[in-house]
Amino acid sequence: MAAPAGRSRTPARTAGTPRVPRGWGTIIRNEAGCGPGRARGLGRRPGRGGTSWRYVGDMAEHEQACVPSGDRTAEAERLAILQVLIDVLALPLTAGPRAGPLLRRICTGLVAASPAITFAYYVVLDEHADELRPEFSAGACAPDLRITRGQVALLWAIARARRVRLYHAADPRTPAWLWPGHDARELVLFPFGVAPTQGIGVVGAREAGFFTRVGLESFSAFMNLGDLTLTLRMLALRDPLTGLPNRALFLDRLIHACAHARRMERLLGVVLLDLDGFKLVNDRDGHAAGDALLRRVGRAIQSFLRPGDTLARIGGDEFALLFVDIPCLNDLEALCERLLKVLREIGLTQSAPPGLAITGSLGVTVFPLDDNDADTLMRHADLALYAAKAGGRDQYRVHSVEFEEAAHQGLKVREMVRAALGENRMTLYYQPIVRIDGPVVGAEALLRLRHDDYGLLAPGAFAGVLDSGPLARALGRHVLETAAAHAERWIMAEVRTPEGLPLRISVNVSAAYLLDPGFLGDVRATLARHPRLMPAALEIEITESAPLRDLADVHQILHACLALGLRVALDDFGTGSASLTYLQKLPAQTLKIDQSFVRDMAHDPKDYAIVSAVAHVGHLLGLDVVAEGVETDRHLEFLRGLGCVCVQGYAIARPMSADDLPGWCRMYEKRRTAAR
Repeated sequence: MAAPAGRSRTPARTAGTPRVPRGWGTIIRNEAGCGPGRARGLGRRPGRGGTSWRYVGDMAEHEQACVPSGDRTAEAERLAILQVLIDVLALPLTAGPRAGPLLRRICTGLVAASPAITFAYYVVLDEHADELRPEFSAGACAPDLRITRGQVALLWAIARARRVRLYHAADPRTPAWLWPGHDARELVLFPFGVAPTQGIGVVGAREAGFFTRVGLESFSAFMNLGDLTLTLRMLALRDPLTGLPNRALFLDRLIHACAHARRMERLLGVVLLDLDGFKLVNDRDGHAAGDALLRRVGRAIQSFLRPGDTLARIGGDEFALLFVDIPCLNDLEALCERLLKVLREIGLTQSAPPGLAITGSLGVTVFPLDDNDADTLMRHADLALYAAKAGGRDQYRVHSVEFEEAAHQGLKVREMVRAALGENRMTLYYQPIVRIDGPVVGAEALLRLRHDDYGLLAPGAFAGVLDSGPLARALGRHVLETAAAHAERWIMAEVRTPEGLPLRISVNVSAAYLLDPGFLGDVRATLARHPRLMPAALEIEITESAPLRDLADVHQILHACLALGLRVALDDFGTGSASLTYLQKLPAQTLKIDQSFVRDMAHDPKDYAIVSAVAHVGHLLGLDVVAEGVETDRHLEFLRGLGCVCVQGYAIARPMSADDLPGWCRMYEKRRTAAR
């Protein structure tokens, strides 16, 4: 056969290239459009571009070095095996990185290629599996094969050797478990892949000497094809950033681990890990720094895992772990504490602001104490993770029935709020804010839900919904629009301060709504719908914990609010973990001292000292300071002595409806004037 122009007749062999039988090169080149001939029975597939064909065609250039055969039967058998290879390479891969169709086509194709082949199957090696079964098989009895942990050592040895092995049934050295009740006289095993992801292909023949006749080299080409399948498998089952197992592979290992734990009567720990403050790294240092942190976390956790444990990255900054063969709960708790310590040590190197250090929260469930399937175990671990984050982060929580009940209750509350929104049963009440010994200056809008059975519900009954999912924006937009409409109505009714200014309405905005991409658009639309409303009459209140994870984004959004003319207040000050940082970074004009300090200041020296210090700092920074939770005249006396200007609480007035507020303001001003 003549060599193509410009190419040597005997090109240099690359390392690991398989030897291909005589005649394969001509057929492959013709099939790929590289020559004028066309093999009978091999239809060319349009639109393939020849990439896969060239892969095989390059191997076929070495046909001169292959095992010679003058036997027409053997040549036909070799061509039939070649046809299987070509068909597999012609499979479209547009559906994504899936190895399954390739493996399945190889098995079924080889059995159909020759009556001498009785079965074919693939085993993908997994060091975490207690036993192995063929993943894809065809022919006699191969699906019933079970390979135990001891037997799999032979397959690992073959995989490491990277060469085809031939076994004869008559050879006493052949492992007996390779011949489970089928009529094969000889077997060929060919390995593929690179550690730690490797596999073995097994083909059985009914007649002795079949593999010698067709040549072992005929099957070595499937080694290269196996390498391709495992590359695709890795793309489908591994996280490309960290190289760790992804969710699909983790769930598969979880299923096997549960079966093993049940047989061995040991505990299995299923842990979900979420990095606290990870978004801050992305926002402050860029996504490259975030990726580097994820890789570092993966390496650090892997360094202390025990043999058989699994670490996976299942999305974003969330990881999952399997702790196998746990003797008792104390051992699992010790592993969780060690894991949290590792994450703290990593977080200390990130140079985060005070209170914003990178830590981790863990949600844990224990099988078979939590005797459920893999998906349910993951859901229970996720509920425990949510509880750990809600409880302050940098901790672990073990799933309990209470978490499940809380989740069901949360669903009921969400449905209740969604229905109330749709039926216009979400309303606003207003609590006045006054100057000590002075006039009314504003009011805080407080959300209420009118329930048919329970009456008027305060936010405490549905607080978990205010900062979650799509309801956060729907609720926030409703509050913003309703407060603006009421304020505009009061302006038209001439409900003003003695200075002639409209009342300032403070509107609580949840963290989720504040950071929603549509928030600023909603604010602009609200102001446009109420042209008589001065923007300065609306004050956006954010709780101190709201910007905790997204300080840079919140800073930018609040500056945009100021540019629109709105005011900004920092609510519940003193209850968060980074109060002074927020005072320094956020553009607030009002500081509201949390009622938990004000309420007890009359008899608790520590609370008195905190209120005094916050009021003094607010004055130094030029902020309007409002004390919440003022319930008695004694509170007023103490606050007056501290120079606190504005107060809010039951000593002034309870929350009231929008219809009642104008009349209350007029009555309050009359009483104040009469008292002077």
